[in-house]
Amino acid sequence: MSPRLTCTVCLCLLAACGSTPRPPAPAQAASPTAPAPAAAAPAAPALDPPQPALRLPRNFVPTGYRARLALDPARDGFTGAIEIDGEVRERSKGFWLHGRGLKVSAARLIQGARSVRVDVAPVGEDLLSLHPAEPIDPGSVTIAVDYTGGFDLVQGTGAYRHAFDGVPYIETQFESISARRVFPCLDEPDNKVSWQLTLDVPKHLVAVANTAATGETALDDATKRVAFAPTKPLPSYLIAFGVGPFEMVDAGRTRNGTPLRIIALKGRAKEAQWAAETSSRIIQLLEDYFATPYPYDKLDQISRPSPFGGAMENAGLVTYSSRLIMRDPAQITPGERLAWVSVAAHELAHQWFGDLVTTAWWDDIWLNEGFATWLAAKIVAQFEPAWHPDLLDTAARETALRADSVVTARRVRQPISNAGDIFQAFDGITYQKGASVLAMFEQAIGPDKFRDGVRAYIARHRYGSATSADFIAAISEVAGHDVGPAFRSFLDQAGAPVVRSELRCEPGRPPQLALAQRRYVRPGSPPVAEGTPWQLPVCVAYDRDGARGQTCGELTAASAELTLDAKACPAWVFANAGGRGYYRISQPEAALVALRDRGWKLLTPAERLILFGDVSAFAATGELDIGLELSLVPRLLAEHNGVATIAAVDAAERARRVLADDQNARFDAWIRRTFGPTARALGWQPGAHEDIDSQRSRAALVPLVAWAGDAALRSAAVALARDWRKLGATTRGAILETAADTDPATFDRLLAAAPVETDPDLRGDLLRAVSRVSNEARLRAALALALDPRVEARELFPLVFAGRDRAQVRIVDAYFRDHIAELLARYPATGELGAVVLANAFLRRCEPAQRDDAAAFVREHFGKLVGAERVMARGLEGLDQCIAAKGLLGPKLAAWLAKLPR
Repeated sequence: MSPRLTCTVCLCLLAACGSTPRPPAPAQAASPTAPAPAAAAPAAPALDPPQPALRLPRNFVPTGYRARLALDPARDGFTGAIEIDGEVRERSKGFWLHGRGLKVSAARLIQGARSVRVDVAPVGEDLLSLHPAEPIDPGSVTIAVDYTGGFDLVQGTGAYRHAFDGVPYIETQFESISARRVFPCLDEPDNKVSWQLTLDVPKHLVAVANTAATGETALDDATKRVAFAPTKPLPSYLIAFGVGPFEMVDAGRTRNGTPLRIIALKGRAKEAQWAAETSSRIIQLLEDYFATPYPYDKLDQISRPSPFGGAMENAGLVTYSSRLIMRDPAQITPGERLAWVSVAAHELAHQWFGDLVTTAWWDDIWLNEGFATWLAAKIVAQFEPAWHPDLLDTAARETALRADSVVTARRVRQPISNAGDIFQAFDGITYQKGASVLAMFEQAIGPDKFRDGVRAYIARHRYGSATSADFIAAISEVAGHDVGPAFRSFLDQAGAPVVRSELRCEPGRPPQLALAQRRYVRPGSPPVAEGTPWQLPVCVAYDRDGARGQTCGELTAASAELTLDAKACPAWVFANAGGRGYYRISQPEAALVALRDRGWKLLTPAERLILFGDVSAFAATGELDIGLELSLVPRLLAEHNGVATIAAVDAAERARRVLADDQNARFDAWIRRTFGPTARALGWQPGAHEDIDSQRSRAALVPLVAWAGDAALRSAAVALARDWRKLGATTRGAILETAADTDPATFDRLLAAAPVETDPDLRGDLLRAVSRVSNEARLRAALALALDPRVEARELFPLVFAGRDRAQVRIVDAYFRDHIAELLARYPATGELGAVVLANAFLRRCEPAQRDDAAAFVREHFGKLVGAERVMARGLEGLDQCIAAKGLLGPKLAAWLAKLPR
């Protein structure tokens, strides 16, 4: 079908969307004998709201949508017709809807028997101004709009088109505010109503949407119309559809008989086996937690045809990156199994928490994402305990604490003042900090009571929208006291608390633990005033006559004392028993040495990871000797679990970044001695029946030791890279990076293959491999790919953020400064963050002399983009922290190295 429809055809299509357009009332002949009508009362003034700055006015509120789209993956655009039922709340002559990049060809407003022409004009980038030919009185209306739009070919937002194995597909990504790219609508989360979609598509293709198809009708020899059942109430960002040569894989049914399917890309159905085998069990575990059946009429889980990562929880049609959902059953690794179950549990938890009950506004998006992150970990723990989900929780908590270590960190409930604030709400503060705060209060309240509060919240707000206050009220009811002040102390102020603990033992008194709190900020950040004290549930583990004791309390003021149940003065104290407290622990260095030497074995593996993270945090501030942090590295390696190994590797990499260049050789030698035996034993390739800890450890250890100069591992990488298509996806990237850096011939082959490779996952690995080389000439050849038309704009990030050490970062920075105009022309600033995310690429040179120049350059080229201010502020503060760390820690680390045997 043509991408543009005539007006006559549009009217016919509107009728096909599920309701017949209402004709105007017939004209009545005037009777010469009829009495004159009584004088009408003066009409009330008609409202014409001014252009909204962020949220739309509510003089018109939609109550339902019926939309018809003509979609063909072979074309660049689509044709649409939508009917929006709604209520006019006060007499109005103007209305506003969201719409981005949509060209309206006709519009009318129908009220009863009256049909009124509507003039529609785009305003700014995101708005449509609607002005009926005459004022509209309060009451029920239908607004009908015919329009055309385009597919996103760059960033994967709105309705985007991408090819997989040379075949084009159309899929959608509407969160957060991209439904407006496809539909004129009120694109805000609290406008939650039923949608009914009809898709006109090429007859040989499959069309899917949130609900089950109710019928197909042939329109001509080439096109069919697929109608879908109306949805349950949903916000616009959860509407979804897909068109392409999909293959359907049966995944069973829920307990109530709801059908489950995996929708695979063409020719890849066999790779959906693991997802199909596990989906029903994940749903059952979630149904058990919520005590509520899966709430929609079907569940399709669909592979995205693009290299975009992640997943999206659209009700009844969840999307996943192909690398997550499609795995060769003969080669799938433990890590890939975990990745699927973890992400699927997160997205499917949203079907209740996020879809069935939706956040009312974007400042509460943590309710969706933090909750799903937290609950997914509980589901993984039940699904397969051998995956150490408790340790993964600890790693996620550490990620959040690091994100919270800057003064410019967001609040969990950050006020939303512009679209940039919406885009930036999807970060580690929302996901990992939100999950960590929930875990802390679940432990304090009790898991059963907390679960009951969640169930009450879902029951009270099902098919509606809710706020943090609603959630806290439900938890408070089951807790038996108001948890609001404690929750809000974490939700409504930025940063992470430090709990300073000092043991006080006096004759004749039980041991006392003096506690004090403050905010954790690393050197290099600007001064920050202390906010309201956090209300912290604190549990302390300690030595009680050679065994482990535990005492819990609350820290609600700047300082307090906690009495420990011990007869003698404890030999060690750990002030985060259970590992659920969202705070750093600060102790005198002598107390930490005692904890390391005498209490280590009595801590759980998760607690040991938390202790290490806190020691690292205070080594970074200079409060502790960095040698104490590095003394714990061999202990972490001795844990023999992958999460602890990754923490040890991260510590080594952070330390290397603060060293002067002339110290790198000695530090690399320490890496080879400390990590080398385990890395060489693991090797690059997995063995048969390998467990997840070996896989995680290999992924962290082997590249570290290879880049530290291990000749055997580097040579082995070159040999394996000769046939890179036979390498498993989990090891391929690291092998190719090392091989490209080691062997010029391998680099040349990868460089030639990268822009012509059709498999998106392999293509990404090739681009990353050539961008990580140390040799200047090779690095410059790789950077030239950023301006190669064969490389898509969405693939630029490995190149823009290329380089491994400072010498390479200088080359990358200079190259893209010289080509900034071409770079920005390729990567548009019209996405959810657009080009503004590239700003941080120019804030990586951790050199004091370049700091002000980098800041000025970024402000000049990115400062006017939506969302730029906060992104640049965080990036600049991170740069300042890096500069401070080099000055503070570099000499200390050099002194530590000097004491080591050569």
